[in-house]
Amino acid sequence: MRSVLAVVCCVCVLASAGMCREVRVTVYNSNIGVVRDSRSTTIEKGISHISMDEIASRIDPTSVKLEISGRGDIAVMEQNFEFDLLSPDKLLNKYLEHEVDITTSEDVKYHGTLIGFDSRNLVLSLAGERVAMVSRDKVTDIVLPAIDTGLIVKPTLFWTVNSSSSARADLEVAYITEGMNWHAEYIATIAEDDDELELASWVSVENRSGATYPDAKLKLIAGDVHRVQDKVHIRGGRTMDYAEMAPQPMLEEKAFFEYHMYTLDSRTTLRDKEVKQIQLFPAKDVAALKQYNLDSHKGEKVRVVMRFDNSEESGLGVPLPEGKVRVFKADVDGSLEFLGEDRIDHTPRDEEVKIYVGNAFDIVTERVRTDFSKISDRVVMETFEISVSNHKAEDVVLTITEHIHGDWDVRRESHPFEKLKSDTIEFQLPVEADGEAVLTYTVRRKF
Repeated sequence: MRSVLAVVCCVCVLASAGMCREVRVTVYNSNIGVVRDSRSTTIEKGISHISMDEIASRIDPTSVKLEISGRGDIAVMEQNFEFDLLSPDKLLNKYLEHEVDITTSEDVKYHGTLIGFDSRNLVLSLAGERVAMVSRDKVTDIVLPAIDTGLIVKPTLFWTVNSSSSARADLEVAYITEGMNWHAEYIATIAEDDDELELASWVSVENRSGATYPDAKLKLIAGDVHRVQDKVHIRGGRTMDYAEMAPQPMLEEKAFFEYHMYTLDSRTTLRDKEVKQIQLFPAKDVAALKQYNLDSHKGEKVRVVMRFDNSEESGLGVPLPEGKVRVFKADVDGSLEFLGEDRIDHTPRDEEVKIYVGNAFDIVTERVRTDFSKISDRVVMETFEISVSNHKAEDVVLTITEHIHGDWDVRRESHPFEKLKSDTIEFQLPVEADGEAVLTYTVRRKF
């Protein structure tokens, strides 16, 4: 059915041709974007129609705001968003009761009136009151007469306006669209002694809104923006290799309402179905601490966590948008090896950041309840023993987090603890190189 597609090109004349265009896009990390599209056109005196194509197909039509500036009084009477995009079946439907020419793979030609069709057959009324059913699998060409089908090839906004004079006018359309998202990605390279890391950040801007925004002024908003609708999750797109990326323009950060705004200092083109990556900040050396953590709610594996303060004193002190942190470390030959990755939440200045890298290979633990007694129907006494074997060549300090529910009181403990919350305590257990250590505590619980 080659000719069906060929007809499309001559069906609709797009109104944006020749327009001077300026685009500004603000992308939120909640699958939405705000587009401000400015163009100029001529508006005729009296009632006339204007249109704007190259609009996002995932637009929220109820969010559209049009501002017109020009000579005289211009009133907007009606607004429509057309998204009934042209397809072969929609086109055939418009040609019902019209004459068409069909050629099959067997070089059989039909000329008649199209009176019906489905996914398998085309039904033609031929001369002499005959009817032909032509299998669509065998159709190679359909020639259609030139008529106004009313179908469009791109999502388009239409307005009916009333102007007191004929004049050149500037249009600015602002609207919300789904299918736009951004997130931060961090590269952390741990120093040889594990007491510092080099942190660099990029942002990935994803455009699946159904439109391309050429030479746009780009802003990004970080924060939890409330919307009265269900969240929509989109699939990830293609990404880039950080090592192969050239330096990019910088993003300027500032506080904006209860969020943070990042403005790109140059214009960029956001193509549909593209992931664009832009540098958020260059590599910074940050003082860090490696911590070994054993949490009774997370099994008997020892978790390795890199901790640092997001402060100027530590070498950072910038708002960190939510995103994934990939952790690397250089081997003796200079090659960077991947250690693990974690996701951080939005983190303001002067707050602590914890990155869970992976589990320690050479530290083995065992947690057992060694004693239990029931004092009454609501009161019990329990003793726990946590054994740790350190097969590493250096001493370690293991942070042990225990969770105790109900009204409780620790009666005996082999090592001091700190109460973090009403149901959480934390011990620091030193373990010598290639050595063992045991933590015990007894708790009385009422529930």
